[in-house]
Amino acid sequence: MRVVVATDGSDAAIDGAHRSLELLRSDAVVVLVMVIPEKEDPMDDAGGIEGPTITPEQADRDWEKTTREGIAALDRTASGIAPDVEIRLVPADQAPGAVLVRMAAELHADVLVIGAGGKGWWKRFWSPSVSDYVVHHAHCPVLLVRHEHHSHGPD
Repeated sequence: MRVVVATDGSDAAIDGAHRSLELLRSDAVVVLVMVIPEKEDPMDDAGGIEGPTITPEQADRDWEKTTREGIAALDRTASGIAPDVEIRLVPADQAPGAVLVRMAAELHADVLVIGAGGKGWWKRFWSPSVSDYVVHHAHCPVLLVRHEHHSHGPD
């Protein structure tokens, strides 16, 4: 069984990764995937006489920071999953949901795992949900693991 696990380093993603693998076969091949924006080309935003909005040096610094944060998120998620988990940091110029669906197809995933943080209806209305996109577009089964927020006291 080949399992593609999506992460963004959030508590919901980490919880989803860990809880899902308790449900799936222990001999599963696990590929942990995180999508990050691709490196910005300062000349893409250059227009007219005002020129680029950032310098090439700033673009390099931003890319290095994004890459470091992505690797750290992958490491946090991978801890305790499986000893031989494959890790992929995927730079993309598309929405994360579309990239995850494409990666699952390219990797011939038997299941795609994604954690859901439980956005309220207002946030779901105004911002696209990666998990909603994946559930509706993936060509393999999707295991959506809800992250439980634990409160200590009355609501």
